[in-house]
Amino acid sequence: MINELKILKKKYEEIMLSSAKIESEYFQTVMSSYAYKKISKGPSFNIKPFDFQQAGFKKGRDLKVLPKVIDNTYVYYFNSENKILLTENYGETDNFINREYYFYRGNCIESIYFGSGNSGVGNVSLLIGIKERPNYWVTYATYGYAIWEYIYNDDILVEINVKCKEHEQTELTFFKTCFEYNHGELNKIILKYPNGYEVQRYP
Repeated sequence: MINELKILKKKYEEIMLSSAKIESEYFQTVMSSYAYKKISKGPSFNIKPFDFQQAGFKKGRDLKVLPKVIDNTYVYYFNSENKILLTENYGETDNFINREYYFYRGNCIESIYFGSGNSGVGNVSLLIGIKERPNYWVTYATYGYAIWEYIYNDDILVEINVKCKEHEQTELTFFKTCFEYNHGELNKIILKYPNGYEVQRYP
C-alpha cells in the first residue's frame, strides 16, 4: 500500500494548489450529469462497508425535499448505473456543506473530500477491491494517513485491521474494528486496541 499512499499524497498536494477551482469543476460535472438524487435526515448510504454504522449512526430517514432544520441532512447524487457520484452533508446552515466526490476506476473507487467553505481538500482516498467486497481502504488526509484491511468470513465482514499515523508522529497506531452479528444481521461494532481497551461504536 506504500505506492498507493504516495499516489494519494501527490494528488492531495496537487489539488491543494487550486482546491476551490477543482472542487467547482467537480461540482459542475456532477450537476450536469447525475441521473437522480436522494435526501435523508442522517446518513443512509455507505460506500465503505458499514461506514455510517462505524460512526455510531443508524440509517437516516428518507426525505422528499431539504428540511427547514438542515443540520445532519445528506444529499446523494447518483448516475444512471445507480452509483453515487457525490455526497453532500449539511451543517447548521445551508451554507455549510461538506462534499465528497466519487470516481469509479476498474476495481477501485477514488474519493475526494472537501470541507465546507475554503478549507480545501480534507482527504483523498482509494477503496480497493472487487464488486461489493473491498479489500483495502487507503486515505491520505490533512493530518495523517490510514490503511484499512477488510477481513471476511466467506462474504461476511468480521474485522477491519487499521493502521494510521499522524504526519508529525513517528510511530504507527494500530487497532481493530470487530463486527458481531445476530442471525445474519449486524448486532455490534466494537473497536479493540492492543492495550486491551475496547469501545462499542454501534449501536
